[in-house]
Formats: sequence, structure tokens, C-alpha cells
Amino acid sequence: MELWYTERNIVPGLALSVEVSKTLHSEQTEYQHLAIVETPLCGRMLLLDNIIMTNIKDEFVYHEMISHVA
Repeated sequence: MELWYTERNIVPGLALSVEVSKTLHSEQTEYQHLAIVETPLCGRMLLLDNIIMTNIKDEFVYHEMISHVA
């Protein structure tokens, strides 16, 4: 069985889909829904309220933004 995660309405008319190998963790916290999934293309991916926050493949972008403070 193939399982895909799709994030819709990034902007009107655009969606992003990523194949999911397995769900490593999923829980409803006091503030948001948290999930960590394994993907073949991006490695581990963090989702908060079903929105992609970061993943192994592009985490360097996140660190680049916080390392060059204005």
C-alpha cells in the first residue's frame, strides 16, 4: 500500500505531495497535532497541524536562516 501526505493550499492552486514510508510518531499535544513521518525522498519530516515544518533533506535552509541574524 502506498501512503502519501498532501499539503494543500500552500498558495491557491498549489499542493505538495510526498510519499510516506511510515509514521514514526503522532500525537495531539495541548496546542497542536504533531507528527513525525519517514519519507523515501526527504528522510524524516516534522508536521505540525498537518503543515510541513522541516525535514532532513532541506533542514540546512532552516539553519541558514537562523545563523544570519539581521
